Amino acid sequence: MRPSFLYVCNFCVRSMMIEVIHAHMEYAPASTSDEAGHAGSRSPLVALGDVSLRVRPGEVVSVVGANGSGKSTLVNLMCGALVGEPGVVVVDGVDPADGDLARRQVRRSVGHVFQNPADQIVSTLVLDEVSFGPRNLGWDEQRIARAASHALDAVGLSGYEAREVEELSGGEQQRLAIAAVLAMQPGYLVLDEVTSQLDSAARPQFRALFRKLARRRSCGVVQVTHDPLEVLMGDRVVVVRAGGIVWEGEPRALLVEHPTLWGETLPPSHYVDGLKAAFTAGYDPSRGVEPEDLISWVNSTSEGRGARQAIIDAMKWGSKAASSVSCEEHEGARGPGIIVDGAFFAYDDPHAGLIHPETALSDVSVEVPRGSVTLVAGATGSGKSTLAALVAGLEQPLAGTVAVGGAAPHAGDVALSFQHPERQLFLESVARELAFAPRNQGEPEEVVARRVEDARVRVGIPPELMTRDPFSLSGGQGRRVAIGGVLTLDARALVLDEPTSGLDTRGRSDLHALVRSLARDGMPVMVVSHDLEEWLDIADRVLFLRDGRVAWSGSVADLKADAAAFSKAGLSAPEAWSVGWALDGTCPAGGVPRAGHGATERHARRGRSERGRAVRDLDARVKIVVLLALTAAVFAVPQPVALALWAASIAVALRLAGVGFRRTVHALRPLSILFAIIVVCNLISLDGTAEVMLATPFGLSLSGACRALMAMARILLLVAAALVVSETSTPTQLADAVVRLMRPLKRVGVPVGSFGLTLSLALRFIPLAMEEVTRVASAQRARGVKLDEGGAIRRVRRWGAVLVPAVVSLFRRADRVAESMDARCSSEETAAEAPRRPLGSRDIRTLCLSCGIMVAIAIVSWMVSG
Repeated sequence: MRPSFLYVCNFCVRSMMIEVIHAHMEYAPASTSDEAGHAGSRSPLVALGDVSLRVRPGEVVSVVGANGSGKSTLVNLMCGALVGEPGVVVVDGVDPADGDLARRQVRRSVGHVFQNPADQIVSTLVLDEVSFGPRNLGWDEQRIARAASHALDAVGLSGYEAREVEELSGGEQQRLAIAAVLAMQPGYLVLDEVTSQLDSAARPQFRALFRKLARRRSCGVVQVTHDPLEVLMGDRVVVVRAGGIVWEGEPRALLVEHPTLWGETLPPSHYVDGLKAAFTAGYDPSRGVEPEDLISWVNSTSEGRGARQAIIDAMKWGSKAASSVSCEEHEGARGPGIIVDGAFFAYDDPHAGLIHPETALSDVSVEVPRGSVTLVAGATGSGKSTLAALVAGLEQPLAGTVAVGGAAPHAGDVALSFQHPERQLFLESVARELAFAPRNQGEPEEVVARRVEDARVRVGIPPELMTRDPFSLSGGQGRRVAIGGVLTLDARALVLDEPTSGLDTRGRSDLHALVRSLARDGMPVMVVSHDLEEWLDIADRVLFLRDGRVAWSGSVADLKADAAAFSKAGLSAPEAWSVGWALDGTCPAGGVPRAGHGATERHARRGRSERGRAVRDLDARVKIVVLLALTAAVFAVPQPVALALWAASIAVALRLAGVGFRRTVHALRPLSILFAIIVVCNLISLDGTAEVMLATPFGLSLSGACRALMAMARILLLVAAALVVSETSTPTQLADAVVRLMRPLKRVGVPVGSFGLTLSLALRFIPLAMEEVTRVASAQRARGVKLDEGGAIRRVRRWGAVLVPAVVSLFRRADRVAESMDARCSSEETAAEAPRRPLGSRDIRTLCLSCGIMVAIAIVSWMVSG
C-alpha cells in the first residue's frame, strides 16, 4: 500500500529534496528459451528491495555498485521514469504517482542523462537537440536561445549549433546529451555513467561542472559512476548491492575506513592510493581531488611536505606497477601481428559531390606484434574507432596498407568489440549471441558449445544470464556479452574499443586478465580506450592520435620520459603520472603540459552544415510552400519549355543548397525501376495502333514514349525539388513548420498536436531505420558473415537475417527515444504549440521571388506553345 499524502508530506515539508521511501521494484523477465528450446525462468527479478535515500539541493551524491545491482533502476525511480510499489518517491513534495501532471512536474524538476547518448538524442541538429526540452516547457524563443547557448558553452560545444548529430563523435554526442538536459535548468540532475565516453582531458572539466552546478546553482546531483575521482569529489556515496543499500556516508570514510568495500566496489587507481595516503596525513578532500589540488597541498603545507614520500610510495611511482606489464616472449608469439602502414581513410559524403570533406585518418602507421598489447588513445573524434574498423577489415584504406598475420584482413578475421556494446547485439538470448560466430563459420555443435563456454567463463557471464535477452541486461553485463560474442571467433587478432566503459571492478579485472592471457598465447591485441591509467599498466606500446594523425608513439617507458606527449595528443596525463612527475622532481622543464578540451579539437573541420547556407537558413515553411506550389505548377503547365525552365531553376536551387551532382544522382537512383516500368508500359502497344509495327498487333508507340518521357521528367523534377528541402531542413524543422502551417485547422477540431508528434517521430525514425540496418549488418560482418558473397538467393537470405533483428531493434530504439522525449516533457500539447515565429524579411523575399519565377515560367511556356 502506498503511503498517504499526509504521511508523505510529513517527510517533505521540512525541506526541498528528492526522497526515496522504502522503494521496491521488480521486473517480469521477458520470455526466453535456452539452446534446446526450453522456456526460461519466469520468476520476477528483484531490482530494488526496501531502499530509502535522500538527496538535497546543492549536494553531489554518488551511487556505486556492481553491474546489475540496481543503480539504474534507483535513478529511474528518482526522475519519475519508473514508479515503485510498494514505497514512494517524492521530489520537492510531489509524488509522480499522483497523476500525469505530478509526473510531468517531477520530470521537469529532475534532469536525467542516460548512459548511452544514442538513446537520448531525438533531433538531427545540435541546436534543435538542445532546444527540444526548453521548447517543451513553453519558453519564448529568446529564453530558449540563451539557455541553449549557455548549455553548449558549459560542455565545450559552442560553435556546434549548426552541426548535424551524426557528424559528432561518441564523446561529443555524450556532451550534447548533457547539454540538452542542462538547457532545461533542472533543480536536480541524475547522471547515469555520463563520463564513460569522454577522454582524459574532458573528465576534470565535467567533474568541475557538476560541482559548480551543486554549489552555485543549488542543483542536487546524483551520479551513477565507476570513476573513483567522481566519487571522491562528491559529498556522499551510496553503495548498492543486490538491490539494496549496504553503505552510505562520506567518500573519504569509504576509502580510508572501509578499504575492502571500496576495493570491491570501485576499480583500482594508483592516484587514489596516493590520495588515501594524503587523507591519512590530514589532507581535506574539500580542497579538491584533482592533481593540482594535491600538489599544491604537498608544496604549501608542513603536513603535505611530510607526506610527500608516502604519497609517492602509495602510488608505486617508478615501480613496475606504475609502468607496463610486458608480455613474455614465447614460441606462439612469433610471426607478424597487426601492421598498419601509411593508412589514409576519409568517410565519403555524397552531399558534397566528388569531394571528401573530412579525413578520418592520414598517414597512420602502427605495429602490434604478436604477444603484445598496444593502447590507442586520443581526444574524442581523433580517429581511434576508424583505425579499429580498418584493422578489423570492416573498412578498407583509401591509401596505405593494413595487414593482420601477414595478410589483408577481411571482416571476421579480427575479433572486434565495438565502442557501444548494444550496437553489436542482435539476437534474442545471450547464448545465441555467443554461438553466432562459430555457427556462421560452420563449426560442429560440440565445437560451438566448447567455444561458448570458454568465452562465457573468460568474460565472467553467470550461467543464469545465458537465457536472458541481451537488451534486458545492464550496460556492464551487455558489454561482457558483446566481448564474449567476438571471442568465439577463431580470430587472428583482438581489437577492443573502449572495453571497460561501464564495467564494474570485477568486470575490469576479468578483462585485464583476459587481455594478458590472450597476449601470452601469442595474439596481437589493440585496445582503444580513454582510461589511460588503467591500460598503461597493461600495455606494451602506446599510440596517440590527434585529428586523424599520429601525434606520438612508443613504449610505455618512453612515454613516461616524455610528459609533453599527452598535450601533443590533446590529452591530460594520468593523474598518478602528473603527481609523480611533480613530487619526485623528474618532471621536464616547464612542468607537465595540460591539454585543452578534447571536444574542441576538431571544431574547425569542414562539415556539411557549412555548405548550402543560402537555402539552409530559410524558414522551413517557405520551403514547404514553394515545394507544394511547384508541384501544382509542374502538373498544371506540362509544356516541354516549362519543364526545361523548371529544371534550370531546380538546378540553381540544388547548387544554392550545396547538394552536389553525385548526391542528386544517388537520390534519383531508386527511381530507375519505376522509370523502366513507365517506359515499357507506354512504349509497347498491343492494340495494333503503334507507329512502328513489329509483329501484328505488337509495336512501338512513339507518342507513348513521349508521354513516358514527360512523366519521367515531372517525377525527376519533383524528387529533385524535394531533395532541396530534405537536405536543408532537419526533421525537427520540418515537423515544426508543418504544425505552424496547420495551426489554423485546430479551430475546426483537427488534432494538430497528434499529427505533429507523429510526423516528428516518423521523420526522426527514417534515418534511424537505416542506422539500425547498418548496425546489424556491421555486427554480423564483424563476426564473419559475408553479406555480399554467393548467389542471389543466398544474399537475399543473409540480408533477411539482417532485416529481422534490425526491425526488432528499431522497436527497442523507439521505446528508448520515447523515454528520452518523455524525460524532456514532450507531449501532444507541446508538439501542437510550436513557437510562433513570424517570417523574416529574407524569407518573405524568397517566397515572393519563387512564386514570381513560377508565374513567369507559366506565362513564357503558354506564349511559346501558343
